[in-house]
Amino acid sequence: MPPTDSGAAAGRTAGECSDARRAGTAAEPFTVSGWSREPEARFFTLPSPLDPDDFNISFIKELPLECLEGEGTRRGRAVTCRTTPDDVINELFAAAHNGGVNGQGQGGAYARLHAWNSLYALMGLPDDTPFPEAVLRAADQRWLRFMAFTDWFHHDTADVAFAVLDPSRTRVAVLAATDTDVDG
Repeated sequence: MPPTDSGAAAGRTAGECSDARRAGTAAEPFTVSGWSREPEARFFTLPSPLDPDDFNISFIKELPLECLEGEGTRRGRAVTCRTTPDDVINELFAAAHNGGVNGQGQGGAYARLHAWNSLYALMGLPDDTPFPEAVLRAADQRWLRFMAFTDWFHHDTADVAFAVLDPSRTRVAVLAATDTDVDG
């Protein structure tokens, strides 16, 4: 997905909406199973609807995300691609089921629970939303996978980063996680 100047401009207008409970729920797959670094889950609102073509790395890089900070030669290199809610739920399930290098994975039923809780939190859905309705709503969202070559990520197969734009195109959720068996 190509970067756009208008995406960067829109990213600079995003306001953060702190929600510790929702962030904790979104991060569940990466906190219950011994991942080495605390995941980042953040939520933003926009003053006007974002053009879907501007939901790209230019937009993401303007958000005040810890995972995009970092010194060194890797700074500035980042990419995005569109993805699907199926891809996201599979990553969330794998994270909870397999666990991080410092812990054990969750059993299948618990891994599914943590994955779906996380997906609901990313979409801002109430806990009592029926599953079929959540699946339909997930298809109405715009989903991105991104990778930033910053010092926050460990640059291996355990790097995961997603952003989701709601149907009103005024709310964005971001979830990033990384894991490694290398200290420091």
